[in-house]
Amino acid sequence: MQEQAREETDRPCVYVEAEPFAWRWFAGIPRYTARLCLALAAQGVDVRFFHRGEEIEPMSRLNWSQDQDIELWARRVWHGERRPLGTPPSSSVGLYCGVRPEGGRLFPFEVSVVHDLCPLVVGWTFPEAARWGFEKFFSEDLIDSDVAIAVSQSTKADAAWLSPMPQERITVAQSGMSLCLKTHRHSGRVRRSPKIGLAVSTVEPRKNAGFLIDWFHQTKELPPDMELWWVGRMGWLTSRTELKRITRPPGGRRVRFLGNVSDAALCKLYRKASWSIYPSVYEGFGFPVVDSLRHGTPVLTSANSSIREFQHEGVYFFDPRDASTVDRAWREFQGHGGGVIDSEELLGRYDWERVARAVLDAHARSRGVPPAIVRAA
Repeated sequence: MQEQAREETDRPCVYVEAEPFAWRWFAGIPRYTARLCLALAAQGVDVRFFHRGEEIEPMSRLNWSQDQDIELWARRVWHGERRPLGTPPSSSVGLYCGVRPEGGRLFPFEVSVVHDLCPLVVGWTFPEAARWGFEKFFSEDLIDSDVAIAVSQSTKADAAWLSPMPQERITVAQSGMSLCLKTHRHSGRVRRSPKIGLAVSTVEPRKNAGFLIDWFHQTKELPPDMELWWVGRMGWLTSRTELKRITRPPGGRRVRFLGNVSDAALCKLYRKASWSIYPSVYEGFGFPVVDSLRHGTPVLTSANSSIREFQHEGVYFFDPRDASTVDRAWREFQGHGGGVIDSEELLGRYDWERVARAVLDAHARSRGVPPAIVRAA
């Protein structure tokens, strides 16, 4: 009985701040939060949800499968019933995948995820209110957490000079894939089209939409009937009128904005396109790069921030301010014939289980409990 009581005490329950599940743009951080929740559950952890001082109880039983439409899953969590949080168990962990709200600590051990420091590095790509909120988080609130998980080496390096968080309290755990971890969400056969390129991101200044569209229309490297399909919502600081003007020049190649799509539809699009492109001016990780590779689709991408860490077959780098380098990347891609992308190697390197273990092992070290006991299912 004593050993059973000890095991129950040593195995934490993780309370996840669910606020990202309410965001209109279900992109990087919300997807990360959902993926990490599912990975923790796969480790035998009791995953619970909260928002500020309330616990959230999903109204129906959740499916904890790794491969499902995670936006639908997350929305179901967010719309659960609320009740007072009360006093969490002494072995519990509070996990913040977005910013921490004001009001102090709620849990005995708390972990924050640091995705990127975009508002401090490329502040011109964010509205003023967003810049202020993130500046407060990095300069004041982050240090209230016991440990921070950085999603890349680049993010940890940026935090070293843009945040007072001690470096020894920051652990790097690269993210996993955004979708199709075990099986493809679209189960049918898909034929690739040599005439379709794919861009996946919110349409906002940091994602460099204007630069990409100008290159797409003006380059002489692409055939005249090439199409660019863009998946993602309209974001902040984006003029719909200007976007419409630059996407439909007389006689130009076609750009199609598809908006937000399901995971199954996105899986199909990755497998239909012959190439993808990601011209972001700064990233903490870059799901569209690894997701594209996961589906065997070569990707042309910026050579900056964390994206430089993607040294894989099928990745072709360019300067997101110099269109001539995109032409060069395109020629390299054409010269290699796309290459052979090792999906198994990617899945082994970008693994959500490793991220979950980083959270649990940090908690174990704080309590002097061997990590193997914490992870026991």
